Amino acid sequence: MTEIWEAINQYLDERAPKDWHKAEVRKYRQRIYDILYSEFRLMSFFQSGSFQHGTAIMPYSDVDYISRFHFEDKPNSSNTILNKVRDTLKRELWEASSVYVARPTVTLQFTGLISSYEITPAYLLRGSCDDDRVVAIPAPGGEWRESAPQAHNKFVAEMDGKHKGGVREIARLFKAWKYEQAVPVSSFYLEMRCAEYGKNNDTIWSLGALRSIAAKLIDSDLAAMNDPTGLVSRISACSGESNRVASMSKLRALKKNLETVITAWNAGSAHRWEMNQALQAIWGTQFPYCDTDS
Repeated sequence: MTEIWEAINQYLDERAPKDWHKAEVRKYRQRIYDILYSEFRLMSFFQSGSFQHGTAIMPYSDVDYISRFHFEDKPNSSNTILNKVRDTLKRELWEASSVYVARPTVTLQFTGLISSYEITPAYLLRGSCDDDRVVAIPAPGGEWRESAPQAHNKFVAEMDGKHKGGVREIARLFKAWKYEQAVPVSSFYLEMRCAEYGKNNDTIWSLGALRSIAAKLIDSDLAAMNDPTGLVSRISACSGESNRVASMSKLRALKKNLETVITAWNAGSAHRWEMNQALQAIWGTQFPYCDTDS
């Protein structure tokens, strides 16, 4: 019978991007880049988010790109560049079935394997390398906010290396729960909380780590977190109060189910059924049935 660590690996392997997903990403990346390069003073164009961090969950994860333009072209209102990018891609990218603004991005949808591609306009504020580069990206009301996508990616990678893949594993499990349970919490926030856990702990056991992080988020009422790189302001969990309240309810259920899983696993084979019920309450009925004995 499948042991719990084998079940986790199998579940995540089935949800990892496959070669055909990656081929589609490469194809559309070049098309998007070519269009933006021909229309704007494009300084850099790079992938960020789940696909770049190695924490994508298929078929839910989007492909995220940062499109950095010449600082002298930065408009007063972020709405201006969002609308320009949207209109350009709507006009030139005939393959896209839909192009629209979903702040801070211009979102593209295709009739393909991946749900959507998100393009975030950005302008360099300070820094000279991936370790310290801070950019301005769109914020609500036409405003701007600071972001450090390359430094955050490096931080996640370093913490994951420290734990030999453990940080990405718990981040992917957290995101899989988010998508399975339709939790309106930021994927980026969850990922940074997992990396923060990796920084502050010497070892990671997936289920115990998730329980500890969930408990911390509940105790803090899903408060915004300090940027662990120290480059930008605090990182918010949810886009509004109603989403925070809904996410808190889901987090309490997650923590309760994780406690059931861990208690049953420690209690042995007599509690195998309740452990698997709790696992599937977290990650859905496709989570493999597994044993309590290791």
